[in-house]
Amino acid sequence: MPPAPRSERATTESATVTRGNFTSVQVNVDASGRNIVGDAANEPSLAIDPTDPRNLVAGWRQFDTVTSNFRQAGYAYSHDGGRTWTFPGVLEPGQFRSDPVLEADRLGVFYYYSLSTTTTAEMFISHDKGETWDGPIPAQGGDKNWLAVDATGGPGDGFVYPVWNSQFTCCAPGTDYGRSIDGGQTYQGPWASPDGFKPKWGTITVGPDGEVYFVGATLSASGHVALRSDSLRDSLVGAPVFELRRSIDLGGTTSSGGTPNPGGLLGQVWVAVDHSDGPSRGYVYVLGSVNPPGADPLDVHIVRSTDGGQTWSAPVRVNDDPPGSAYQWFGTMSVAPDGRIDVVWNDTRSDPSGVISELYYAYSVDHGQTFSSGIPVSPPFDSTIGHPQQNKIGDYYQMRSDESGAAVIYSATFNGEQDVWFLRVGDCNANGLHDSLDVGAGGTSADCNANGVPDECEDDCNFNGVADGCDLDAGTSADCNGNATPDECDIAFGGASDCDSDGRPDACDVLFDVETDEGWTDGLPSDTATTGRWERVDPVGTEAQPEDDHTPPPGTICHVTGQGTPGGGIGDNDVDDGFTTLISPAIDLSAQGDPSLGYWRWFSNDKGSAPGEDVFRVEISDDGGVNWVPVETVGPTGPETVGGWLYHDFRVADFVTPTANVLLRFIAADEGSGSIVEAGVDDVTLVDCAVCGASVPPEVGGLRVAKAGGTVAELSWSFQFNVDEYELYRGESPDASDLACLQGGITGTSTQDDGALPSPGSAFFHVVTARNCAGESPAGEDRSVAQPCP
Repeated sequence: MPPAPRSERATTESATVTRGNFTSVQVNVDASGRNIVGDAANEPSLAIDPTDPRNLVAGWRQFDTVTSNFRQAGYAYSHDGGRTWTFPGVLEPGQFRSDPVLEADRLGVFYYYSLSTTTTAEMFISHDKGETWDGPIPAQGGDKNWLAVDATGGPGDGFVYPVWNSQFTCCAPGTDYGRSIDGGQTYQGPWASPDGFKPKWGTITVGPDGEVYFVGATLSASGHVALRSDSLRDSLVGAPVFELRRSIDLGGTTSSGGTPNPGGLLGQVWVAVDHSDGPSRGYVYVLGSVNPPGADPLDVHIVRSTDGGQTWSAPVRVNDDPPGSAYQWFGTMSVAPDGRIDVVWNDTRSDPSGVISELYYAYSVDHGQTFSSGIPVSPPFDSTIGHPQQNKIGDYYQMRSDESGAAVIYSATFNGEQDVWFLRVGDCNANGLHDSLDVGAGGTSADCNANGVPDECEDDCNFNGVADGCDLDAGTSADCNGNATPDECDIAFGGASDCDSDGRPDACDVLFDVETDEGWTDGLPSDTATTGRWERVDPVGTEAQPEDDHTPPPGTICHVTGQGTPGGGIGDNDVDDGFTTLISPAIDLSAQGDPSLGYWRWFSNDKGSAPGEDVFRVEISDDGGVNWVPVETVGPTGPETVGGWLYHDFRVADFVTPTANVLLRFIAADEGSGSIVEAGVDDVTLVDCAVCGASVPPEVGGLRVAKAGGTVAELSWSFQFNVDEYELYRGESPDASDLACLQGGITGTSTQDDGALPSPGSAFFHVVTARNCAGESPAGEDRSVAQPCP
């Protein structure tokens, strides 16, 4: 049964979502600007009118219902710079369409290139800023099509260049590009790019002098290629070719499939050229999300050519998170008129499962040699929900740069379904200038850590007026777990436990760091695994095994299941055909009041031909290994089976008696079908939660009183670290001699009183104190509490 017409569909308020000063506006909305329930919109493309940048047009794959894989060519336009959008519907109702790509020529004519089958594509053209469209016009094509339009004003001005994957070509075998010299009405060719240099999953662009660049992954997806044509811009050349072809090293491979986007690409290969009038004019940049060597699943890398594609630089990593298990996917690039490079990507660094992403932004003002720190510009979203029958959120986003920032079109699930969103990036403090100008010479913003981000836009979790990164650089805040967040913030805001209140996260109270031989038992004679037995090594990383141990530098050593070989494959020496056992040294807990043990573990079973079948077991013994009690079983599926160092701790008394002969046992197994199983253990921690390592909190300041309504007062005060609760006292005596407990056990920094009134002719006086395991803060100079809170 077809879905109801859009005018009859259920709607909800469209979500204008914010992250700091960045606001994302929903594009696929009904005539009243409301979200349409039950549809899906993904794989968006964006074009901007060069004659009036307030005119924007977006296109995407429109699924009228998530219960079907049938998709059409959705489109919308904005005449106010993206603040509001009109979504009239689809270009051809009832016609299957996919892979939308939009461009605009120098005169503001818009082009919409759309796939109708895996081997055919058509062009639609709008002369009224996206409101109405001519077409469909046959335009050759094939799957993973892309489009460029020459807007240089040169000999090829207005020429239209469609490209596609030659493995799905419309026409003669191997053909993958064409040309229109009459504004997209008819098409010459198609022609074939050179054998061995045929791009797929790529893009095409036009340089400042009309030269054309076509890049992508190789057909085998084992490398990348870049092509350049100088003859495409010459209408007199009847069979233009790509005269220059190069293999390029992006430092990894372009991938399809993976945790955040199971049924789609994790990013395509982007090419952009500097059109500025400065010395970098004509520089060529190629960027993509690639799978680098080692266990890190995906990074954003960029290479550049300063000689028109003849030679290429070494790859530069754009994202600045520590290498680990995060996906930086859908890397997308554009270049501003002044040569600045803008990049966005989806980032899972905050979610070890790889399911929750945030859109990140970074920029370069030195021609791609270095980049600013990445900053999140969207709220988190789950990329695995809201799928239509096709299990993906599309294959790409798109962005367009200008002097003050960049316009981004992307898909996300803020409404619990896939929708298309528009966002401006590059001006984190909303002062109308790009961030690079704010922190550059003569700028008005400080940049204490020289990371390209104005300090006022950086996190200041401890409210000391200094960016957290600068606190860490200066040593005024510790970061024992290396997560770029001050320890006091980790503890205060739930990012880490501190059961002994010593101001240091429990995960950093390391008993065994494995850097020396501490008496571990790596493997037992009874183990049945034929390969991948436990070893204590500096690990050689694969896609499944860690490249680095967990211990902060200079630490390098951990226990892993089988050491790989440099340059080896994913299955090198992984656990096969049985189980392997790792046992800790004896741990004396007999003098501990309430001990908690923890450990950092790595487990990967989500790769290979039989993923998600095996488990990782952890057990504890209080009698030297005679008897064992299960602590946890990781897997066979779930977010903790995809690699990455993850911390787990537990109260020992919940499992065994804390004796002088406690042991931990770790068992990794491959006991089913032939799968890739790797595990690691590092940095075992011990904390006595019966001990109080805190100091008595200082006096609470910043007490403010406001009227909440009627006779009820709203009270608030300044936040303090290392505090378990606050107590509110009230009295009527000016010398505070009659202070009595009004409310105890307050966990926040505000509350309301009971609305009572003081005695006639008198007034209430309020005092707030802070309490932790070491005691209660002073009530103030020369003040004492007459009736303490219990």
